[in-house]
Amino acid sequence: MIEYRAYHKTRPGKRGSGGRAVRKKEKGRAGTPPPLRGRLRLIGWIAAGLLAVAFTGVAFASAYSWLTRSPLFTVRTVDMNRCANVSLEEVWAIVRGGGSGILWSVPAKEVARRLSGHPWVRSVSVRKSFPDRLVVRIQERTPVAMVNLDVLHYLDEEGRPFKRLTAYDPKNLAIVTGFSREELLRKDPVTLRDLRKTLDLLRGVEAGSLRQNVSEVHFDAQDGYTVVTRDAGLQLKVGTMDVKEAIRRIEAAMPRISGMSRSSGIADLKTEGRVFMRPGE
Repeated sequence: MIEYRAYHKTRPGKRGSGGRAVRKKEKGRAGTPPPLRGRLRLIGWIAAGLLAVAFTGVAFASAYSWLTRSPLFTVRTVDMNRCANVSLEEVWAIVRGGGSGILWSVPAKEVARRLSGHPWVRSVSVRKSFPDRLVVRIQERTPVAMVNLDVLHYLDEEGRPFKRLTAYDPKNLAIVTGFSREELLRKDPVTLRDLRKTLDLLRGVEAGSLRQNVSEVHFDAQDGYTVVTRDAGLQLKVGTMDVKEAIRRIEAAMPRISGMSRSSGIADLKTEGRVFMRPGE
């Protein structure tokens, strides 16, 4: 009898717990969406994303097409600093020849590169100023002398030949001689050093008593420097001494030479404090 009661006490409990487990499984299955519905929802999100990307691409393409074709951005002004040897027409020719004339499509770097090939241009910068302006700033070369390289060329401040002279170019600068075309094309360091020293001598004497009166400065590796005046063709020989010392001796000698009865020919200034005059060679 005791065993019978114990048996009946344990069975209802087991039945109850089993019932509750079944109800939990049924609830779990009821809350999970069917697999097909989840897949359709994922496909819908993917399709929406692809459409958004497509619409964005079309919008950007349309905007780009409008920006590169709109007359609003046509280059109407070239803001260029005043130059003595580079004309605004030359810049316009490069700008118009480089594309459609729309500011967006103007290759600023290419315009600057082509302008750099102009013989008078030392440096150049080109930038865009929207909606319709191109800003060009040019630094020109300054000729300080001429050099004979089979034909005459201008020399800039750094001793670089940069322009072949034509019949229309001014020829009122002193000429530097003693340097060959081959030597300058080789860019030999010694030759370039001697050329820069020759230009330093020229600038020094032109800043003093020989202002606008220098016809030629000749350099010879053995005999040194010779300065030739424009008016009388006087040859001032200073040898291979330092450039500053040569300028000082010329400045000290010119008043004495001007007072002589004969101020042409050759003046040898290689000896400190002495001026030896002799006929020209």
